Amino acid sequence: MKDVPLVYADTSALGALLVAQAETQALVDWLDQAHGRFVSSDLLETELRRMAVREGRDQSKVSAILDGVSLAALDRATYRSAGFLPMPYLRTLDALHLEAAMRLDVEAVLTYDHRLGEAARTAGLDVIAPGAERAS
Repeated sequence: MKDVPLVYADTSALGALLVAQAETQALVDWLDQAHGRFVSSDLLETELRRMAVREGRDQSKVSAILDGVSLAALDRATYRSAGFLPMPYLRTLDALHLEAAMRLDVEAVLTYDHRLGEAARTAGLDVIAPGAERAS
């Protein structure tokens, strides 16, 4: 039995810490109360750093966000398995996030991406999206 839940964080969620969105305050409040360990894949770092470049944000903010997340490297088998996921609506990068989450044996996925959330539920994972019910 796990003492602390393992939660996979994707870019749609942690990107809300970099660029303010409708859900940002709810996410910050939830993170302040959360008692989980956060993991993701190296893909998160690349996506957040590209977001910072596009939005003119300082890379030090990305580094600060990533300090709270353990990142796992994606191997060839992960890329291959992600390609075979049966959800036809799932985009490539989200398939990589989902496959990584399953390989890391997480209990939940923190995401605001509807397709990834649906796929994670289909795979038997809980989905966390603080404030999403208030978002338009």
